[in-house]
Amino acid sequence: MQPSRSFFDPALLETWGEAFIREDKLDEALQRLIPGAHITKGSFSCPGGGAEQRDLVWNHMDQNHRPLIHRTYGEAMRLHIGARAAMSLTRFGRWPVVIPVFDGQHKDNGFYQVLCLFGLIVVVNVIEANDTAEGTRMDIRWVIASHRLLRFLHPLLDRRLQRLNVVQNAEDDPIRRRRVELRAAGYRFATDSPDFVASNALAETRSISVGQLEEGRAERVDIGDRGYVVRRDGVELQVWPGVCPHEGAALGAGDLRGSRLKCPWHGLEFAARRLRPGDGPVSICGARLSFDDGMLRVSPL
Repeated sequence: MQPSRSFFDPALLETWGEAFIREDKLDEALQRLIPGAHITKGSFSCPGGGAEQRDLVWNHMDQNHRPLIHRTYGEAMRLHIGARAAMSLTRFGRWPVVIPVFDGQHKDNGFYQVLCLFGLIVVVNVIEANDTAEGTRMDIRWVIASHRLLRFLHPLLDRRLQRLNVVQNAEDDPIRRRRVELRAAGYRFATDSPDFVASNALAETRSISVGQLEEGRAERVDIGDRGYVVRRDGVELQVWPGVCPHEGAALGAGDLRGSRLKCPWHGLEFAARRLRPGDGPVSICGARLSFDDGMLRVSPL
């Protein structure tokens, strides 16, 4: 049985031309969906790590970081992505178990994340990025629904969700804090007004580079508020970005894999830019670079 129009927020239908089920209708809809349903509820809250609300919203929308940052997630097959919703099939860690996961932005600062386990148990997470007097905060509530014969599994799932939120928010904290640092340094992002498309469409590879060093030794160097990874190769200088141009992860010599630099957040790989003495200036990622007399010089475009 499909919920009636009254299950949806009419204001969203008028504003967005689309809508999601109202939060106060979740229990009723699940009880209609599953005859003899048993429902368990839980919640979790944590500080936002100093990140702005829009960055917490982006952090949830950014699905590409999940298999690299969170051990819970394995590979995912994206079935749909739109400005306000995404649907994927996600492998549970390294297990040969695939879970359908729906993410939908049902309000400016909030999401539904819905999982179905083996067709028997439904988990609806309501995730909010909130501004408070003490700073931003992540507030997460969930509803576990199944036939009452499976209610013995609910306490186990509830504890699992509690632990999962503790671990995953701790794992996301470095990404959020890095965003804070980059904003303080004057960086802005294409996802400052985040949506699922912008947060998951990986940008083309770019490089920003500067530095000088010994033959064959890679080092990260910082000049002003810019960072680079550089390595001397004969008369050439190999240069990689010190900040990922996708979402700002810090990159260093330890991220080199042979001749390519690999981002630890999303797995993007960057080839070296090769500069030779006497070459004319090269424009790379908003800066003009030249290499002469053993010095790499960087100037604004």
